[in-house]
Amino acid sequence: MSAKQLRVFDVLSALEERFPSQWAEPWDRVGLAVGDPGSPVRSVLVTLDASVTSVRRAAEQGHDLLLTHHPLFLESPPTLTPGSAPGAFAAVRHGVAVAAFHTNLDRAPAGAEALPRALGLRIMRPLERAEQEVDRIVTYVPGAAVESVVEAAGRAGAGRIGEYERCAFFNDGTGMFEPLDGARPVASASGAGAPETRVEMVAPRASRAAVLAAIRDAHPYEEPVVIATEGRLSRGAARLGRLCVPDAPLTLASLATLVATRLGVEPRVWGDPERMVSTVAVGNGSVGGLVPDAIAAGADVLVGGEVRYHGATGAVEAGCAVIEAGHDATEWPLVRVLADAVRAVVADSDVRVVADEPVVAWWTAKGR
Repeated sequence: MSAKQLRVFDVLSALEERFPSQWAEPWDRVGLAVGDPGSPVRSVLVTLDASVTSVRRAAEQGHDLLLTHHPLFLESPPTLTPGSAPGAFAAVRHGVAVAAFHTNLDRAPAGAEALPRALGLRIMRPLERAEQEVDRIVTYVPGAAVESVVEAAGRAGAGRIGEYERCAFFNDGTGMFEPLDGARPVASASGAGAPETRVEMVAPRASRAAVLAAIRDAHPYEEPVVIATEGRLSRGAARLGRLCVPDAPLTLASLATLVATRLGVEPRVWGDPERMVSTVAVGNGSVGGLVPDAIAAGADVLVGGEVRYHGATGAVEAGCAVIEAGHDATEWPLVRVLADAVRAVVADSDVRVVADEPVVAWWTAKGR
């Protein structure tokens, strides 16, 4: 970024490149939740939760933008009052813009690898096997217009696959059409037809309308064929969780002690404490959905924030122990990832970036 005054939009657009919203779960609420995209940014606070306390602290400390991992809300509140949406109401009242990078940050390679690195584990490969719902976009373009059509589709959200953008497939062929009275074709297709290039790209389903409109606007034909069909894309590096190995085999009890020491918590453990562990599945926050993936990967244990009772007992019966270290404790490493990304975005500006240190919100009681 240049040394000019940055806006909320500038910061969030740059972060969107690193943590695309299309990597987020469909139910998630990522990106800007409160604030004016055109407002200037002089200081940014990065933390885990967009709580009323965090919003007020951001205002008191002079931060224009509050960036969090957890969003203000997952379901839009019916009204904006202290009772229905306390965090959002506080943000509006204090003039603090609030944005979240949640499951898109969880899936980003830097986010998915943050917890394993904090635990000192060697990362082998991504864990999640779930596919991404996408649209396959197909259009037919005269050769001279291919570049402009692909560029327009990309700006609207098409062509991003994992850590690659402008992904497209081209196939040259011949298009046939007969113009009716009143039509104004830009090329003639009579006789041998007109040379065209078939262009295929993928796009998030949420971006379908924007991508179709962008292609139509950039296309030279007055009646272009632009087709969207629903599909499923195999995920690459942008997947939840990682399969890891410790430096040397150790017992489940020793691994639990390592997690406790590195994260400063007292984890809950499911499984035989003397069991030897050589492969470890690791995920941020709620990892119940990763239990089948951990079992399929042959992991000896799944380390994460929390797992529901039946998920944990089922995992143990299937041969995969579980270590629950607390939702917040396993996600604080992502705050540092987000803060580092913000610092890279604002490096050539005077914007100040402050990142909160980990604070575990819960405690455990011991019996007599």
